[in-house]
Amino acid sequence: MQAISAIIITYNAAAHLAECLQSILPVASEVLVVDSFSTDQTPELVQRFPVRFVQHAWEGYGQQKNWAMQQVEHDYVLFIDADEVLTPELQASILRVREHGLSGCYALQRLNQYFGRWIRHGLEYPDHKIRLFHRHEGKWSTDPVHETVIFNIATETRLLHGYLLHYTYRDIHTLWMKMDHYARLGAEKLHLQGKKASLTQCIFHPLAAFWKAYLLKAGWKEGAVGLLLACIAAISVWLKYVRLWLKQHQLD
Repeated sequence: MQAISAIIITYNAAAHLAECLQSILPVASEVLVVDSFSTDQTPELVQRFPVRFVQHAWEGYGQQKNWAMQQVEHDYVLFIDADEVLTPELQASILRVREHGLSGCYALQRLNQYFGRWIRHGLEYPDHKIRLFHRHEGKWSTDPVHETVIFNIATETRLLHGYLLHYTYRDIHTLWMKMDHYARLGAEKLHLQGKKASLTQCIFHPLAAFWKAYLLKAGWKEGAVGLLLACIAAISVWLKYVRLWLKQHQLD
């Protein structure tokens, strides 16, 4: 069976980390946890599991992952976030491709939970993420937010069966803090690309985000939670463009 190394990047990630590690250990030959000096129970919790634990100063999402890839033993790497859990079906899929021989890269089907509900409509469904690939064939982009894998050769992507369960936000306060954080990073990304924000964009883009989330992607089928998520999508986009406007006028 071909070996793989699983990598988890953490910072104050104790909430679902134990469940995450329990789901990864059966499918990985090696598990590496790279922590950015957490101040919660993350370091103590990790010590209970047969995994490697190292601390490395935060450099950025893509930079941290690229650094971690150089610390593992095996060439095929599996990236899982600390708030994600592999279902038994996904575990079986990973073991199956390991047994038959890995080639190309593999996408995982992420299923997101918001406010206690697993979401199957809206902007985040389907949510396919490339997470298993050969470390010499690809690396993570260094975008401020929403980093992706950039491959240096043509590669085939296969979708693995089974869900990767994603526990998003514990409460409204955490959600708001995350929204503002990603809005800042998103604005920085647009600013680096030379994009500008106008009053029209600050109005149009949030409305378009709501329309897409609630109507085009059938978020209405999720009931009140779907409506709330569409509103959150609109507010997130509004925050991003407001942050961009502030940045370009040197007010942020």
